[in-house]
Amino acid sequence: MRDIPGVIVSVVAAAMTFLVLFLVLHWSLLVSALLCVGVYAGVLLLSKPVGKLTGKQETVFLEQDEREELLREARGDLAELNEAAGAITDDTVRSDAKALHKTGVRILDYLEENPDKIRQARRFFTYYLDTAAKLMSRYIDFQETGLHTEEISEILHRTAEALPVLNHAFEKQFTHLMAGELLDVETDIALLEKTIKMEEGLQIKTGRKREDAQ
Repeated sequence: MRDIPGVIVSVVAAAMTFLVLFLVLHWSLLVSALLCVGVYAGVLLLSKPVGKLTGKQETVFLEQDEREELLREARGDLAELNEAAGAITDDTVRSDAKALHKTGVRILDYLEENPDKIRQARRFFTYYLDTAAKLMSRYIDFQETGLHTEEISEILHRTAEALPVLNHAFEKQFTHLMAGELLDVETDIALLEKTIKMEEGLQIKTGRKREDAQ
């Protein structure tokens, strides 16, 4: 869509230029008209908004903002998880919570180094990590009540059992994100093994030829 205010300003400027040149200064009609057109084009160009983004550029910046928002929320969840882990009194549960936090940190570090894979980790950000932080926060809340009722004990026990499950889910997510790198390594190993077998076969053939020659 055209910039309507810019068009109006350009028309007014061009008309004023023509009137001054043709009627006041008595320049020729052709020269006045040509300069009038030039003034119109120049003013219209200058009136356009500076730095206006194309649809593709807007999409890129929106994706960058979305990535930064996901990373910011993930850092907050990890900080909450780490704080809760330090406050857990049960040694086993505290160890599992710290292991979960450590895996989460490794995933976040990897994603910060590979921001193009952040979109693939959306479920990790919006579900697994967020769920882990909420569970640990509630665990601390129940722990600090000091109550030992059957209901409270059951909740604490079920939360403790969920930590290894969550850590396994974190590790699967990490493996999924690194699928490309894992495939590259597997390819390199297969090529290395093939090369070694070929070299060993060549050495055996060479040794046999030497024996035959003797």
